[in-house]
Amino acid sequence: MLEQPKLADDLIAAGLSASYDLRVLSLAFLPVGNDARAWSYRVEAASGEFFLKLRAEPVKDASLVIPRYLQNCGVASAVAPLPAKTGRLYARFNDNADFAMMLYPYIPGESGWDMSLSAAQWRNWGTIMRSIHEASIPRELAGELPREIFGAKWLDNLARIEAVLTRGEYAGAAAANVARIWRDKAALIELCRNRYIALGARLAARPPAFVLCHADIHPANIIIDGVGALHIVDWDDTLLAPKERDLMFFIDDGRALETTNAFFSGYGVQPVDPLAIAYYKLDWVMQEFADYGERVFLSHDLGAGELTLAQREFARLFETGDVVDRARRALASLDSGGAQTDAKTG
Repeated sequence: MLEQPKLADDLIAAGLSASYDLRVLSLAFLPVGNDARAWSYRVEAASGEFFLKLRAEPVKDASLVIPRYLQNCGVASAVAPLPAKTGRLYARFNDNADFAMMLYPYIPGESGWDMSLSAAQWRNWGTIMRSIHEASIPRELAGELPREIFGAKWLDNLARIEAVLTRGEYAGAAAANVARIWRDKAALIELCRNRYIALGARLAARPPAFVLCHADIHPANIIIDGVGALHIVDWDDTLLAPKERDLMFFIDDGRALETTNAFFSGYGVQPVDPLAIAYYKLDWVMQEFADYGERVFLSHDLGAGELTLAQREFARLFETGDVVDRARRALASLDSGGAQTDAKTG
């Protein structure tokens, strides 16, 4: 989130003191991330530095428990929340139950968006992803994890957005611009929806094996520290799904082939299903349509800066090389008879 929440710094500091026994010396708002319901802070306390995430919606327990479990299993790169005094992995403000606090170690470094990873780091990333996908999840924990639902996740969101568009019940420059683009791209949006449903039905009929997936494993969610080690953050979307849910971020995603091959040399030779890859490229497109559409048409508490960003990012989806174009390439490969391939080839 680029704009601070309607929550005073002294109230945040008091919440950290009450729930985590932190004596806060300073708070610095970090305008990072693309989640309209989450805010980030760097916390300087008497006992050290921390990363604070505030969330204004129900907490996804799996997003907190899974990285803690992976750490306990030896996956040191998974960044897990610190327990509050209650032992829970998040806390709420005594007088404001709308916000949840999640406290993490602060990792000095840069995100993968902001620096170029070496071939060795890409190989290491592949090795880490393989260890996540091969993690043995206890039955009781697996029961708490969301499971992939093929071809249906974003349909209700899109229906609500298009109902607003049909009725013309929106105001402001950002909403008007997104509405214009949505109408201009209506045929393409409908094509993406229809293929998403059709491919989802094919996968649901014969689902691949499910593994633990991060599900949002793009470079912005990798922090590289001062010695070059990789740390995986933002487990909000973790779920049980085919491995292609994560691997689609590394196949035809705008990177050089040598980078892709370095990742897969660490991940190892694994058959990759082109049907699942095409489906997840489309799934990402549908998620972006739903996310930005909800921000400009259905949210009523976003500032002008956030709305302008949503408008700009929605328009960018249709540019050459962006997510819609990548999904269309994956569909073209699938339709031309692309067979199952080894991941090592990229």
